[in-house]
Amino acid sequence: MFFPENQQLFTISELARACGVSRTTLIRIEECGVLTPCQINPETGYRYYNAYNAAQVGQYLLLQSLGLTREEIADYYYQKTGSETFLKAQRERLDRMRRVLEELEIRSRGIPGISFSYIDLPEQTCFCLETELSSPEEGERFFYKAHEQCIRDGFRLLGTEPLFGLSSDDWRIPSPQPGTPPKTTACIPVEVQEKSDPRLTVFPAIHAFSGLAYGDYSMIGKLSFRFWQEIDTRGIQPEGPARFYGLVAPYTGNHLAPEHYCYRMVVPVSENPALTIEFE
Repeated sequence: MFFPENQQLFTISELARACGVSRTTLIRIEECGVLTPCQINPETGYRYYNAYNAAQVGQYLLLQSLGLTREEIADYYYQKTGSETFLKAQRERLDRMRRVLEELEIRSRGIPGISFSYIDLPEQTCFCLETELSSPEEGERFFYKAHEQCIRDGFRLLGTEPLFGLSSDDWRIPSPQPGTPPKTTACIPVEVQEKSDPRLTVFPAIHAFSGLAYGDYSMIGKLSFRFWQEIDTRGIQPEGPARFYGLVAPYTGNHLAPEHYCYRMVVPVSENPALTIEFE
């Protein structure tokens, strides 16, 4: 880094004012190793900073605004855990943000609709329970009870990922086996457990074709029909069972009427054919 002769130095108060932060914040940034004062008076301990230090503070604030912790920001600078580990965590964070923004967008329209896109989902360990279901209302009760049992049995929930379901008929409408209630598995994401439990299943990270719907319970059937119709029309080759996300975050709660629910279906795929996100 080139520094001009007779560069201007600034006190901690001047730098704090210029960067719009407190003196305490500057000290905390320094403690995590991102900010190093240009000079420190050995007699008084007073810190002095230059314009490069101001840029360091700006970079820190940018990464902080993206949701990174102090430890993650320091890792970004010094790659304490390796660049690939850091990048993997940030890609997963970005993937979650994209999913939430897509859900916010379809809900902000305020009218029933369906959109299609490609998304990436991280590896997940899930607490799983299976039953037979014959209606969306029955499914909602079953998933709630499965969620309760997961908590009661001492598992730590992974709240950043929504619950999802697997079905023996892959949520196809009409069902490949009409008249027979499909077997449905409720999958509750949990933090990685040390103990072994037959109810725990590890689902690998996937790239997936996604259908997202907004509206009341009637949208579930419409979503399922259009989802598989789109897959067949586009020649998409599923590489695993379809997952159904009912009441996807952040829209769960007793305060919401059924006409304001969001639902998502995904199926693993290997390729990403040309796709324009569509709304109906």
